[in-house]
Amino acid sequence: MDGINALEAEANRRRADFAESLRKLRRKLTPLALADEGLRRLDPQAEAVNAVGQSIRDNPLPVIPLLLGLGWLVLNVRKPSKATKPPKLKRTRRKSLIAQQKKEQHDEETDQKA
Repeated sequence: MDGINALEAEANRRRADFAESLRKLRRKLTPLALADEGLRRLDPQAEAVNAVGQSIRDNPLPVIPLLLGLGWLVLNVRKPSKATKPPKLKRTRRKSLIAQQKKEQHDEETDQKA
């Protein structure tokens, strides 16, 4: 009996370890965590982010039109469209495309026979 209890305890411990490892892995595999890890590997010292921030602080004027454009875009996306409805297409009484192709094939066959 002690052997069975020991095996069950070992199985429970391994199951708990596996569940913990799985939880850690799930946290690491979120899109945000993957993006963060990728950026850290590309730029470990965050030099690019610091350089962009410094550039914006040194030259704020080019950023103003960008922000105005983004604001305009956001405002236009939130407004309901006032565009008029497109005109309805008129349906004509023509033969279907398949019937028209069959007629053309028939005409070609009769021309070849003649």
